[in-house]
Amino acid sequence: MKKTCLVLITSAFISWGAAAAEDCGEPPVNYPTIPNGETSDAEQIRIARDAVVAYSDTVDAYIACMDQRGQLLLPYMSKDQRLRWDEDLANLHNKRRDMQTEMNMAIRSYRKTNN
Repeated sequence: MKKTCLVLITSAFISWGAAAAEDCGEPPVNYPTIPNGETSDAEQIRIARDAVVAYSDTVDAYIACMDQRGQLLLPYMSKDQRLRWDEDLANLHNKRRDMQTEMNMAIRSYRKTNN
């Protein structure tokens, strides 16, 4: 009886935790298009930069939400599940960082071409 109650309580808590993790939504995937700095005008660069900043803010909010949800879920995950959780968030962060680097290179290229 005690084992059954423990299993039910644990299952309910894990289900609740999984539902709470869904509050973060899907990871942001609406990557902004980075223009070619050598052939773009100032307006295109500005619009792209604003889109990159907005996307970065969305990624920050998603990662912060998932970190909070992770506090609830990680104790109940296997080692492999924890590794996957960390890898998924790290990959999202790395993609964002690479996009920001690409945008900075486009801005430098634009400035070099137009100054």
